[in-house]
Amino acid sequence: MIGTVLAAWAARASRAALAASIAVAASVAPAAAAPAATNAADPAGHGGNASRSAAVAPLHLSIRYASFSIGRDGVERETRHANRMLRTADTVWIEREWPAALRESAGHGHAHAHEPAGGGHGAGHRHAHDETLNVPLLLQRDAEGRIDVQSVLSDRRRVIHVDLAHYGNVGYGGSWPAAWSLIDPRALDGMAIIGAPKNGVQRYESREAERTTRVDWDIKGRYARQISVRDAHGTTWRTMTATPRPMPARLPWQALGDYSQGDYSDLLD
Repeated sequence: MIGTVLAAWAARASRAALAASIAVAASVAPAAAAPAATNAADPAGHGGNASRSAAVAPLHLSIRYASFSIGRDGVERETRHANRMLRTADTVWIEREWPAALRESAGHGHAHAHEPAGGGHGAGHRHAHDETLNVPLLLQRDAEGRIDVQSVLSDRRRVIHVDLAHYGNVGYGGSWPAAWSLIDPRALDGMAIIGAPKNGVQRYESREAERTTRVDWDIKGRYARQISVRDAHGTTWRTMTATPRPMPARLPWQALGDYSQGDYSDLLD
């Protein structure tokens, strides 16, 4: 259900993991009951999957995530972070965009700068999921539809190939369409179409109890420009906003040719 996106977003914020952003998109399922004006005619051309991705131009996005909640104790909590995503027909690259203050802290040799809240497992004791925490995630899809999930350890100049059993440890939810489009396009099939497309974007909406989910779908690029989930009382909301950026002269995975290769099992204790 659409509501499961809340739990996925909360998990990502608390763990501060880079690739957990993908799990948000994968968790959005079609609504159980579709309003009268549904997406049956597919006016926005989302196609229900990413099989038509070869016809779409490469894409570079800045993706900003924000969440807000008011607890029963009256304490307001707000989190924000951003990812950078590059996408071609058969490849998705996603990495955290570090705030300037954090980059400066790391530049001064503060080893704790990129650790998750709570300090992880303590100094001198690292697990496999620590090694792959907040590092770039590379997804590559072959002609048969098989996905090669890779964590890029830039500081070690090493690429780690991740098997199915450990997808969750690197934040990949197992859905190529959700990773490629920032939401599984099948989720739009049960949502109401709101008005006509405007500036190349079609809005969809779903209401579930007191929760409203809106998706702004880029028709040509076939990705979610914005996803918002809000309750009726203003006590919780989550948003994801994707903004196009110029394509770089060189794609990041093109710089991995001399990186060593390994398996996730190599990182296990």
